[in-house]
Amino acid sequence: GAAGRRVGVGAAVAGLAAVGDARRLADLALSICPPEGGTVRLTEHLPEALVVSSRELGTRLTERVLGPLLRLEPADRDVLLDTLAAWFASEGSAQRAGERLYCHRNTVLNRLRRCEQLIGRSLARPLDVVEISLALTARRLLRG
Repeated sequence: GAAGRRVGVGAAVAGLAAVGDARRLADLALSICPPEGGTVRLTEHLPEALVVSSRELGTRLTERVLGPLLRLEPADRDVLLDTLAAWFASEGSAQRAGERLYCHRNTVLNRLRRCEQLIGRSLARPLDVVEISLALTARRLLRG
């Protein structure tokens, strides 16, 4: 597609009665599309759709989970949030996160420990990982 073109693809529906639902889901997919353009198929981005479908809950989740990080000085906050995001994008690999961030894996591990201490959650507990991941997603998608 053309640069900057944004496309949201919802789910297939059966019958005219469901066209309104299909449109709502396509609009939801479109709201997840990055500003620089692209195509988002809703079925491939359900966690993101869940977060943006309730702006109020997404905002509350972000504050509840990431609040202590968000209240740090901007430079410190951004480094820690970028480290968390890189760790998730690297599927939990400190080594690969370090490569993305141009720092040593031990630096990544130290930053992650600091994040855990500040937010009172552990990246070793599955429920905490889900909450942190959704909160990061909400923060990214619901800004502005």
